[in-house]
Amino acid sequence: MFHLNLIIMNANVRNEEVSAFGDFVLTSYTRDFDVIRSRFSKLDASFKDEFIAKLNFVKELESSLILTESQKGVTASLYEEAKRLNEDLNFLSAYFKDASLNAGIVTDLKNDLFNGNIEGAILKIEGVRQFVVSNQVALVAQGMDAGFAGSLTDYKVSMTAKNQTQNELINNRKKLTDANQGHYEELLKMI
Repeated sequence: MFHLNLIIMNANVRNEEVSAFGDFVLTSYTRDFDVIRSRFSKLDASFKDEFIAKLNFVKELESSLILTESQKGVTASLYEEAKRLNEDLNFLSAYFKDASLNAGIVTDLKNDLFNGNIEGAILKIEGVRQFVVSNQVALVAQGMDAGFAGSLTDYKVSMTAKNQTQNELINNRKKLTDANQGHYEELLKMI
């Protein structure tokens, strides 16, 4: 019955839960070692040592969870910056309209930001910045800060760096998870 319950539980365990599940099983296994060993000869001291070694190894693999938390932080920072840029673009759009300029390029950039298309937004920032520079006199006359083109450059540089960091973290986490999947599966089979 104990083994059947573990098999049923085992089917629903995610990688990030494997070591906690293993600790739970190890506690019961250690407590009931003599009874288990008498009923299941394969679950002897050698198996227990192998299980503990695999459990400890899997715990060390969980640095991927640290990558996940880092990724969440970078993503939150990136989207917060996109939100600030979007707010600044609301004013820029008003300046464009007041200067009788086509605000469509600002709207396209805002749409990318709103839809979470960070890569697309980063590409469009440069076009908006160039248009701002070429129409700076008219836009400043409508209230735009003379340094706004520089702010757009700052947004582009910062968001590009954060996006690259986010992509690196995603790729590293995927590589780590793929490389370690077999170890998680081995531990689950032992459980």
